[in-house]
Amino acid sequence: REDFLEEAMRSVLESTFQDFELIVVDDASSDRTYEIAKEVAKTDERVQVVRNEKNLGQFGNRDYAASLAKGQYLKYLDSDDIIYPHGLGLMVSAMETYPEAGLGLASNTIDEMQPFPIFSNPRQAYFKHFLQQGYMTCGPSGSLIRTDVFKAVGGYGSKCYVGCDVLLWLKISALYPVVKF
Repeated sequence: REDFLEEAMRSVLESTFQDFELIVVDDASSDRTYEIAKEVAKTDERVQVVRNEKNLGQFGNRDYAASLAKGQYLKYLDSDDIIYPHGLGLMVSAMETYPEAGLGLASNTIDEMQPFPIFSNPRQAYFKHFLQQGYMTCGPSGSLIRTDVFKAVGGYGSKCYVGCDVLLWLKISALYPVVKF
């Protein structure tokens, strides 16, 4: 991912919402990822770079990164993704509008022609996901998670595999409301 990392990191650093920490956890990669992340970190004090001694795997690494976070929300951005300058601010604003929500997800559908953000209690979120339009089908880059909620449900857990993002969304939304933005 060394070819994409700097652009991903810069997209976060160029956010109009500025109150964040950017934690990059290199999962014992064999390319120049760690060195690139350290170079970008020199340009902004909000960046923290950590390198794992051994590979934890995708979801183990996500859990470890979350354990380092000090903020109210967790926002994952994979090394080959970027975020619009207004994206983080929009997500935080939606979550702050509904502070009881444990999870915010980007919408990939037009939901009942309602204006965004859209609040769903656990029952509504499950109904929409399983009986309508895959309401929680969203990757990690399209999510914002309350840190205390992530910890309360045990994060991803040790037995994760492909598709664990949606499993985490379901775990959270069984107990907490969801906001779509």
